[in-house]
Amino acid sequence: MPDIEDEIGGAVLRIEKARACLGKIRDIADRGLRAVDPGNVGYALQELTQVLCERTGDDERYFEPVDADRIGDLDDLWKELDFVDSCSQSLEAGERGNVVM
Repeated sequence: MPDIEDEIGGAVLRIEKARACLGKIRDIADRGLRAVDPGNVGYALQELTQVLCERTGDDERYFEPVDADRIGDLDDLWKELDFVDSCSQSLEAGERGNVVM
């Protein structure tokens, strides 16, 4: 049986991972917000929605509120958000070279 210090340390780590995931969401959403190309706006919104909906395990529910220290699989969420983040960075870089008027 884990002792209380291990449980508290695990909860603190999960909270920090949850905050890091929120930072990724903010970065992706901000790039979508600044995008000129409607496709890049849609990409950010659709991919974030997809990732967040997949987290619930049920297509009918979009969000399931839970305390951050009780969220499981944050490493997987981070990996998915990191992928979307890198793709949206590439889209943003490409957009800088192709200004849409």
